[in-house]
Amino acid sequence: MALIPQQFIQELLARIDIVDLIDSRIPLKKAGANYKACCPFHGEKTPSFTVSQDKQFYHCFGCGVHGNAISFVMEYDRLEFPDAVEELAASLGLEVPRDDNAPSRPKVDASLYELMNKIAKFYQRQLSSPQGKPAVNYLKKRGLSGEIAKRFAIGYVPSEWRNLEKVFPQLKTDQTLQKQLIDCGMLIKKDNSMYDRFRDRIMFPIKDKRGRVIAFGGRIIDQGEPKYLNSPETPIFHKSNELYGLYQARQANRKLERLLIVEGYMDVVALAQFDINNAVATLGTATTESHLQQLFRATRELVLCFDGDRAGRDAALRALEHGLSQLRDGREIKLMFLPDGEDPDSMVRKVGKDEFLQQVAQAIPLFEFLLEHLSAQVDLESVSGRGQLVHLAKPYLDKVTDPIYHEFFSNALAEKAQLSVEKLEKIIEQPQQATKPVSQPKQTTNGQKINKTIQLALTLLLQKPQLGLSIKNVAWLKTLPEKGPKLLYQLLEIIHNNPKISTGTLLEYWRDHDKLYNRLAQLAVVEREERMQGNEQAELNDCMQRLLRQAQTQRLDYLRLKDKQSGQKLTTAEKSEYQQLLLLAKQKPQKR
Repeated sequence: MALIPQQFIQELLARIDIVDLIDSRIPLKKAGANYKACCPFHGEKTPSFTVSQDKQFYHCFGCGVHGNAISFVMEYDRLEFPDAVEELAASLGLEVPRDDNAPSRPKVDASLYELMNKIAKFYQRQLSSPQGKPAVNYLKKRGLSGEIAKRFAIGYVPSEWRNLEKVFPQLKTDQTLQKQLIDCGMLIKKDNSMYDRFRDRIMFPIKDKRGRVIAFGGRIIDQGEPKYLNSPETPIFHKSNELYGLYQARQANRKLERLLIVEGYMDVVALAQFDINNAVATLGTATTESHLQQLFRATRELVLCFDGDRAGRDAALRALEHGLSQLRDGREIKLMFLPDGEDPDSMVRKVGKDEFLQQVAQAIPLFEFLLEHLSAQVDLESVSGRGQLVHLAKPYLDKVTDPIYHEFFSNALAEKAQLSVEKLEKIIEQPQQATKPVSQPKQTTNGQKINKTIQLALTLLLQKPQLGLSIKNVAWLKTLPEKGPKLLYQLLEIIHNNPKISTGTLLEYWRDHDKLYNRLAQLAVVEREERMQGNEQAELNDCMQRLLRQAQTQRLDYLRLKDKQSGQKLTTAEKSEYQQLLLLAKQKPQKR
């Protein structure tokens, strides 16, 4: 994202009409000032998916999904951010520029994809040759049909050291080709000789989201180590970002209701043999944040399949470390634990498709598993044990950035710990401090008013950005210790620099900050009382006046408290500020 200039993104969003964009994919109907449709991201009969032409923003009141034109293309067409920008730019006949000052990404030699594709086809031909008979027998023994082998382009590489010379006759003399094959992990150079990385293995091509072969996984037929050998990291293959079978799953399902994440290639292929076409596998690594981001582009429900032993539960916890922050917009993560000694391949053969799918559907919801796991470590019959549970859960709760899921988890945790939600929040919010710095005065009723005032000001600006054009001389917001006023200042600064900016474009500035982006998006669509509509400018002006007065009072109290504490006297600048604030405190608020 950093490589695309922000100015171009703003221009792109200004030129795209979100109503036309979405209407080209799902029919919209006029509903007052907005447009409506049944949400394309979850099943519903009554339309709750709303598109605002004024805001250039969409929001579903059913599942909570929201965003601008780029977000819609990312979600609907299942694209990453750069690809979504490219697609929208192409629709306008624009070329996406690249920021020369941004950190440059190494250029990928596009011909590597062609080389890998040729190798994959060679491996497929070898499978059907006389040399490939042992591999065919092995696959049949594992219950795989020729149709499934063809769908996944499974192949075989003979037990020779220089098979690639059959694919590329010029390999011995072409140094450029040698380097390319070394770069993409297919050749190994040692001293003055070169030889193939893969020999005498069943070959599973690993494809990217566009269906291009980017790597291979090789499974040995007889005994030997390693049982599975994967391509190394290359310019076109990064194992922590890729998933085996995702391309095939998306090809087989126009709309993926859920994805099942398993451990190995054979699990994915064996499930496909039983017409279960929604399984993917990580490539010898734990489930990463990048994996989850890609998977949630394709579906809203993930079921992570693990062994039922302790190692499997530890792996589940590691996956949750990344998964908690990904929960938003109706997304769901569940966990499925297999009996000892079973994997998805053996399990589906033992119980059959229907029973296996039933067990997938009964997978344990993420929060339920987490609370059960943590509760098992404490004595819930004692007060200290329940307190211990809260402290064990706090690091996980902190990772939940979505406010709705945060509330769900808080409520479930409070019930388990036999606490009220209010008491739980107080315990969780207590900072752990080794030393006692000068603290801000306690925010009681007045502090709550400041927060509500900031929230109201943000809401007004997000829903009608042009209101901010009349608000000037607010540099004082930057001096305050809270995050809210600084955010308000940033919002006003963006609006003044972009006088015609829409809600959808404004929110784009926070795309990389999930928690904040979702919170601001919620404010952008919150419904306000009808009696408050039509008078937003006066309301915002009054909001800023109250905020200024309240902030001055808060700052004055802070400086007064610091001045009284021994050893922490005010600096010269703070003394001057203190005197100015005392004068302002005696004045009546000025009208704007």
